[in-house]
Amino acid sequence: MLDFTTIDFETANSYRGSPCSVGLVRVRNGQIVESQHWLIRPPEGADWFDGWNIAIHGITAEMVADAPRWKDILPAIVDFIGDDVVVAHNAGFDLGVIRYACAVDNIEWPEMRFLCTLVMARRAMALPTYRLPFLAETMGIPFDDHHDALADATVVVDVAARLAEHQQATDLLELAGSLGVAVGRMGSGIYRGSVAVSSGGHGAGKLTPVEVNTDADPSGYLYGRVVVFTGALMSMTRDAARQECAKVGAIPEQATTKRTNVLVVGDINPAALRPGSNVTGKARKAFELQDKGQEIEVMTEDDFLRCLDGNTLESAEVLLAESERSA
Repeated sequence: MLDFTTIDFETANSYRGSPCSVGLVRVRNGQIVESQHWLIRPPEGADWFDGWNIAIHGITAEMVADAPRWKDILPAIVDFIGDDVVVAHNAGFDLGVIRYACAVDNIEWPEMRFLCTLVMARRAMALPTYRLPFLAETMGIPFDDHHDALADATVVVDVAARLAEHQQATDLLELAGSLGVAVGRMGSGIYRGSVAVSSGGHGAGKLTPVEVNTDADPSGYLYGRVVVFTGALMSMTRDAARQECAKVGAIPEQATTKRTNVLVVGDINPAALRPGSNVTGKARKAFELQDKGQEIEVMTEDDFLRCLDGNTLESAEVLLAESERSA
């Protein structure tokens, strides 16, 4: 049966650990049985509101002045979810909100299993963009109040159900398996993303060969650019990201060199860094090359996902403000 809980966060500022609103929807046998929406006062130290974020979701500091702090509302969120698998559109963002907010408050991450409808939609459908409003429109799902956390979480219910119908899957695990997507896990300081897993028997850490699409749109933002990844990606495996680059005519490479045009920075594990350093070796090399005059664009994973859709970062920011924060 399709039993799960969807979740969506809005944040007060550009720091991921600044939740100011959460929407939760519980689903049993494919039907909504309960929903909840809370305003949240972000953790102390991350509780400022940027005008950019306010313009997106309309939530202000005054509106959350009497709302519970993150550390006080988290137990209620965890209790609502229970033993369900959590489903989110761009789960790397929403689960990242939980991890980063817990880090600010110096509390342990809760135990959760989760799936990402963005990752699953990319595996199931060939679309020009996988932003939530466009995906909903393509699937014939009414969607009028984007960036309201509860409205977004409710639409994710329908997206998951349509994907299950498309794949003829009767439950979430069957849906994920049919698309080759891993169920993410978080807890006890360990995070494994809900990502597309490689097929064809390639072992962990092995990269499949890429063939750059010479017929890709030359006006695409990443077309012809040499792209390097550092850190863990939350939305897909490194191998899948390299293949996505090749599809749009970009050239994925493993090391930062004088050929590099774009460095995509994922989630960095501090334990993997050199003692005393706060950047990876690839990032350090990119900054050194920048200092020598080389043009290397450093972007986040969210930036990368939007650029895969052909947007420039400037146009992606406009889209972000108008429609879709999550990809």
